[in-house]
Amino acid sequence: MSCDLNHFFSFDKSYESTKSSLTRRSKTNDRMKKYSIVAVMLISVLLMACGGDDGLTNSKQDDRTEEETTLTTEDGTYEYQLPVIFHVLYKDKNDAAQYIPAIRLKNILRYVNEIYRGGIYGESADTRLQFVLATKDEHGKKLSTPGVEYVLYPGDYPIDEEEFMSSSENAKYIWDPNKYINVMLYHFKEKANGEVLGISHMPFTPKGAKQLEGLEAIEEQYISKSRLGFPLCSSINSIYAGQAERGGYYQSDRYTASNHKANYIVPSDVVVTLAHELGHYLGLFHIFTESMSTTPESDLFNAVDLCADTDYCKDTPSYNRADYNRYLESYYATTSADKQDLWDVLKRYSCDASEFYSANIMDYAYTLGYKISPDQKARIRNVLYYSPLIPGPKLNNINKKTRANGESEEKLTVKPRIIREQPIPLHKR
Repeated sequence: MSCDLNHFFSFDKSYESTKSSLTRRSKTNDRMKKYSIVAVMLISVLLMACGGDDGLTNSKQDDRTEEETTLTTEDGTYEYQLPVIFHVLYKDKNDAAQYIPAIRLKNILRYVNEIYRGGIYGESADTRLQFVLATKDEHGKKLSTPGVEYVLYPGDYPIDEEEFMSSSENAKYIWDPNKYINVMLYHFKEKANGEVLGISHMPFTPKGAKQLEGLEAIEEQYISKSRLGFPLCSSINSIYAGQAERGGYYQSDRYTASNHKANYIVPSDVVVTLAHELGHYLGLFHIFTESMSTTPESDLFNAVDLCADTDYCKDTPSYNRADYNRYLESYYATTSADKQDLWDVLKRYSCDASEFYSANIMDYAYTLGYKISPDQKARIRNVLYYSPLIPGPKLNNINKKTRANGESEEKLTVKPRIIREQPIPLHKR
């Protein structure tokens, strides 16, 4: 299937570029009426066929261990190496959309690292961390496929992601979170109002002077895996991780472009999704206004129809997501296809009424999805320095091998908060 990118929202410069460089194209939004859903189904099929990643890119493997590293100060220049293990849960090994090839996951993680490094796709903070593919399992045995474990899932498939993340039965699937970041990949159960792309636990924060606002605060400095009654992880909808049936990938072409400039963006970009969910895992909230639900699912956060700064980062422009969704509906209803412009759907209005264009990784749907602010970096570094159940050296040395002496064996009664994305109407494979 051939593709002419002039039929999509396309551009050849980064976020800071002038609007005159953009071609006017037709796109969909994340909360659309039925007439708009038809359009996004057609466009998504074409976009998938334009993906430029052939899955064969090699990236450098870093085997450095940090178990014996000691930090004595909040060293912003120290680069954390965070071992990642992808647990691919599948039913049909012959379905490449379930049994995601390891080289594909390696490439996705490489692109996520470029986002967290900053300055590659646009101006962004360098978090001084690198996600590396785990080279050994929990027992010290060398992995035949670095960073990837394939698991034949015995339960219902596709999987209800919210139930999976809360069930004590699923704690068996994760490896020790003190040593690994666990990323689950499986097909999410379909929702009536659209697809959920990802869901993540958030970290704990220690009570006291280093406590971070918004996170679940606990007294314990070290928590062993055996005490967990939940699968502490990020989950990614694997429908959008593998190659699409018509070819290509659910991602922008900027990752494989020699100049790192995009010709098009995709609302289901799996690289942005993983960068976003790992942001949650390391303590970041959405940049738009949200509040904690008062329903029985009280660990789930939801956007609210008001404007306030709720991500605890002063340098990120907060906005009213519900207002933005109404704007999009009106925009598509009143603007003909030949007049629609990429910058119109990227445009947001912050709580102080100033205009900005969405580029932060903690926004979603129509966003450039590469920016991390200095305040967001500071939250991530705080989690790396002090939070339990996060790999890497701590300032209180809680991740040392001798750390568990005298630890309670009782199950942890408190759970970290779960944050999930609002369903967005996207093309089904």
